[in-house]
Amino acid sequence: MPELPKASPPVTPGPAAAPLKALLLRVGTIDRIALSEVLAVTATQKADAAQEALRDFAADVVIADIGASDFEAKVLLRHIRNPATTPRKGLPVIYLLAESSPKRVHSLVKSGVDHVMIKPISATALRDLAQYLCDNPVPQVSVPHYVGPDRRRLPDGSYTGPDRRGDELD
Repeated sequence: MPELPKASPPVTPGPAAAPLKALLLRVGTIDRIALSEVLAVTATQKADAAQEALRDFAADVVIADIGASDFEAKVLLRHIRNPATTPRKGLPVIYLLAESSPKRVHSLVKSGVDHVMIKPISATALRDLAQYLCDNPVPQVSVPHYVGPDRRRLPDGSYTGPDRRGDELD
């Protein structure tokens, strides 16, 4: 009689990775509940409350929902991208937009936003994006009044000015 194969020992899963910590600014209740299922969140409605929360909450990512007004999100972005007030250099910032235009998205990216997502979104897609931005940070630049993603030249080929560096590499 042939020998029966032996059952493999049960696999014990390793410790689960801790969820990313996200500071939310002006994120609606339904989105906030969904995000709290996949991220450890601290939610705020005002930029000054978000700045205060960042002092005590070691956020891995900041997620701001831009509704009818960009004001609160822009105030928080200025705080995060200012070298004198930033809680952490390289802190990824994701903006959520209900409506957008290429010009608006381009403007947000140039002002220091790491990524823009257009609603509707899924909580898992947002979590995956946040994890990607944490694992693969974009090159950073630090100058007297700005620290954040290097946006001097976007790779879309839209710059049509002179090549000031000329033949430096020759």
